Amino acid sequence: MPPPQPTARSSAAAVPYLRRGVATALASAVLGVGLCTIVTLVAGVRDTGPVLRTGIRGWLVSQGSSLEVGRAQLGLVPFGAALLAIALVALVASRWGVDPHAEGEQADVGPFAATVAGTSGVVAAVLASVVSTDTVSVPVTRAAFASFVVCGLGAAIGLARGSDRAEALWFTDRADVRAVVRGAARGVTVLLAAAATVVALLLLWHLDRAADLWALLQPSAGGGVALGLVCVLALPTLVLWATAALIGPGFAIGTETSVDLTGSHLGTVPGLPVLAALPAPGEFSDWVFLLALVPLLAGVVAGWSTRPPAVTSGSDDRALLRRLGYSAAAGALAGLVVGVLVGISGGAVGPGRLTEAGPPLLTSLLVAVPVLAVGGGIGGVLAHYRGARASSPDDSARRRPRLGKRHQPAGPDRRVDRPGPARPGLGQRLRSLRRRGGSRPD
Repeated sequence: MPPPQPTARSSAAAVPYLRRGVATALASAVLGVGLCTIVTLVAGVRDTGPVLRTGIRGWLVSQGSSLEVGRAQLGLVPFGAALLAIALVALVASRWGVDPHAEGEQADVGPFAATVAGTSGVVAAVLASVVSTDTVSVPVTRAAFASFVVCGLGAAIGLARGSDRAEALWFTDRADVRAVVRGAARGVTVLLAAAATVVALLLLWHLDRAADLWALLQPSAGGGVALGLVCVLALPTLVLWATAALIGPGFAIGTETSVDLTGSHLGTVPGLPVLAALPAPGEFSDWVFLLALVPLLAGVVAGWSTRPPAVTSGSDDRALLRRLGYSAAAGALAGLVVGVLVGISGGAVGPGRLTEAGPPLLTSLLVAVPVLAVGGGIGGVLAHYRGARASSPDDSARRRPRLGKRHQPAGPDRRVDRPGPARPGLGQRLRSLRRRGGSRPD
């Protein structure tokens, strides 16, 4: 009997992610270019060529591509715009990536995300070649790689969200790896939240300076909207730079400048209002060095929250070493993630001295990994002994419960709650009262 031939429906179902992945990538590119074009029109930018070409360049730069204008280069990765691009792709993928009439296709997060990423990379490379001119050019390789990463992440998040299967985002089923990743995620969150708090406090402290910079620029109504959007999208980059300062290496805005926990050594900075959060030049107070403990505390949180899989056998020393290894690995992974993010947050923001801006590329990574790994080990040891103390039985639980007389059976073994002489009976109390001439008790 010959095997059944596959129908057109079964062949299409074998690769359900191809058509939807390509459609998601194209739709995301159209929406992204459209939004950047609208912002260009609102801002009133007319001196950079056709508006559509400017919108395409804006979309490529928002995904992490660089821009070369003559001898000047804009190589800074705009993390705020990249997060917005990831959210846009995730929104499209959550609507277009899920087939409600097909079962089991929602789990194809990997192939679907790869399809979207590959298609987006090709589209970005083509667009970078089209919009490049003699005066303004977009590097094709970086545009393709940045779009590949950003759109791939957005597609994976969007499909998992649209199909209500967040577990599909995990790359492994191993419980120990998942425990380390969860602990590292908490450590990264704590460190970035602390840096964001520092940036917010500095921005509030220098709010009058930001208002002065805004007034000096004198933007129009549309230009004010565009300027405000740029300031908001620049905040994640400032948070990463503040993280670099907490870790130790600090950051720079221009050659021969630096900002770290020892002080601020800056020259003339770009007149962006959000840069008013930068500290004034000079040495900081001694108490600022206490902020250097924040990365270590973030590692402690990562190690404390790491819950390795339980093992039924083994001594307490082996359990401690095992917990120490998992917790230190969580801290090291958190340091690796933070170090990579901080390292790629720098780049050129203009010509001349502004070709150097942001943290050093590798120093933050080399410092963050060991510091957070040590903190993770400390947090793991603390969590181990706290768990051992909580799981040990209470001494009062091992003692025989003390019962009252009325709950004990009659007999020679009947216990008395409180030691001491026995209380007199009713007859003895009556005779005592008669001798003293007292009244009969009720």
